[in-house]
Amino acid sequence: MPARPLFLTRKFPPSVGGMETLAAGVWRTLSTAAPESVLVAHHGSNRSLPRWLPGAIARTLRLVMTGRVDIVLTGDAVMHAAAWPLLRLLRVPTATMVLGLDMTYGNRAYQAVVPRTLRRAQVVIAISEATAAVARNLGIPPARVHVVQLGVDAPDVTSEQRGEARARLNVQLDTTEDQVLVLTLGRLVRRKGTVWFLRNVLPQLPDRVVCLVAGDGRDAEQVHRAVAELGLGERVRLLGQVDDTERELLLRGTDLFVQPNIRVPGDIEGFGLVTIEAAMRGLPVVAADLEGIAEAVVNGLTGTLLPAGDAESWVEELTRLVADLDRLSEQGQAFQEAARERYSERIMGDELLRVLGL
Repeated sequence: MPARPLFLTRKFPPSVGGMETLAAGVWRTLSTAAPESVLVAHHGSNRSLPRWLPGAIARTLRLVMTGRVDIVLTGDAVMHAAAWPLLRLLRVPTATMVLGLDMTYGNRAYQAVVPRTLRRAQVVIAISEATAAVARNLGIPPARVHVVQLGVDAPDVTSEQRGEARARLNVQLDTTEDQVLVLTLGRLVRRKGTVWFLRNVLPQLPDRVVCLVAGDGRDAEQVHRAVAELGLGERVRLLGQVDDTERELLLRGTDLFVQPNIRVPGDIEGFGLVTIEAAMRGLPVVAADLEGIAEAVVNGLTGTLLPAGDAESWVEELTRLVADLDRLSEQGQAFQEAARERYSERIMGDELLRVLGL
């Protein structure tokens, strides 16, 4: 009989982000390959996670005890740690995804629990080689660590649809066709480099460059402060947290996507999934040559990699790119074709099933 997996994850749509996108792709793969697969997923915010978790563990117990599932895949190191006492007691085969920050989070109590349970995991599935290196450094035997290249399910966006999206953005944001809309999208935390970009790169770019900052997080106050202190109010649009519809519009309608991460000890970027999502929509990508981003972006093929924290290199390259928007658009189309071929969900699914033995 084929294995019947249970996927236990704390991040799942309707909200779309890096972890949610990954979880949705993993579930599509499992449910297609093994129709009897079971999903136990948390659809809310982290604040409601403690209320959801006991019921999720109880449901997992019932499913394993009644023979409805015979392998459990957890969506990240946190879920593995939460479920490990039960899974160990039941002696059920297990595997877990690891994403990066779920292993390196600096809380002392967290570090006393999560790495210890990971070292007992039977199979650890890392989303990048950078993430796999962190796992091995925690003491997980290398033979148990496997890298599965992520896949992305993205709409096939045409140049006409990109033009329509840009027209809508111009109305919403009070921008014009001759301005260059540069997008940064994601949580406002230090490693994302948003504050660094606003202070060190944007002021040196041509005046027609307008930066759209979509997202929220603990660095939001510093972002607002940088805009105010540098007088960038006319050149920055602070959009806050955006919903799925707004996110899609931004990925389709802007001219350039930047992910200017900087190195922060203990806080790595596991992969940089949004760079692939941007490229798949024909949006040219420029990103920091750092950690998992360097595996998500193939320099010159699906995007452009620049040295992290090197303002001079960023200013020089972005100035060159925005000088010719027609050429920039052509580059986006080339990146789109390469990204769709390289990061198909089918490729990820085949590798995931192989690692799980399904």
